[in-house]
Parts: sequence; C-alpha cells; structure tokens
Amino acid sequence: MSQQVRPTITNGKTGVGSFGVAVMPDGTADSLRTLIKPDGFHFEAYDFDDLMLPSLKLRSPIGSKYTISFDDDGALLINGVKYTAPTNQSNETIKGNKTYEGTTTLKGGLILYDTSGNRYSVNINVDGQLIANKETNQQWKN
Repeated sequence: MSQQVRPTITNGKTGVGSFGVAVMPDGTADSLRTLIKPDGFHFEAYDFDDLMLPSLKLRSPIGSKYTISFDDDGALLINGVKYTAPTNQSNETIKGNKTYEGTTTLKGGLILYDTSGNRYSVNINVDGQLIANKETNQQWKN
C-alpha cells in the first residue's frame, strides 16, 4: 500500500456550503476535498503526518496537572521524571531466578523455605548472629 502525500497548497481555497467545510489545495473544483460533513470529520492519515507533540498536558478530575513526554532515549516522562514501573506491590509474588548486584535492603523480615517446604523465619539478633526459627502452620496464618 503506497502512502499518500499531502498535496502542496499553492493557490488553495476553503469553502463552506451545504456540503460542509471543504478545501481545494490547488484552487480548482477538481481538487475539492470535503473535510467536515454533517455526519462528521473526514480526515486522511496524511493530514497528520508531520504533527509533532512534544508533550501532552492532562488534568485529573480533581484538577491535578500532569505533563507526559519522552526523553531523547524514548523513555516515558511524567512531569519530567522518568517513569519506572512499580514492582513493590503489597502481597506481590515474583517468580523465577533473580540475580541482584549491590546492596539489597529487606525490612520487615525474611522467610525462607527448605526443600521439604518447611518455613523458617530468619532474623539477626543484636550481636549480629543469624537466627532461623522453624514456623508452624498456625504461625503462617498471622
């Protein structure tokens, strides 16, 4: 499918009539193209081929303003800040093998399972000793 090219308007005319709103790119009736009719708008894709939107400004129902744009690398920016998909949802389960580099901070405790499926609560006491306590099924419900 070949892409249409927007005609160059050199002697263009526009008109409003019983047919709607129309444009004649070369100024003759032969090139008449109706853009707006009573049944709606009749644009072609090439009418927007050079449309550039550096950003979109949106307003929430309560009046908060947001600007959505992209940086030079194509990363999504919201109010100028690079968007990072959230991965810290409450009660989230992440599956698969993971490799972490750098420091990882855990707050609220660590639970590990042995190969038999037994659950262990892992803590560190004030002397820096690692302590693993086997939990019962009753403790899991809390």
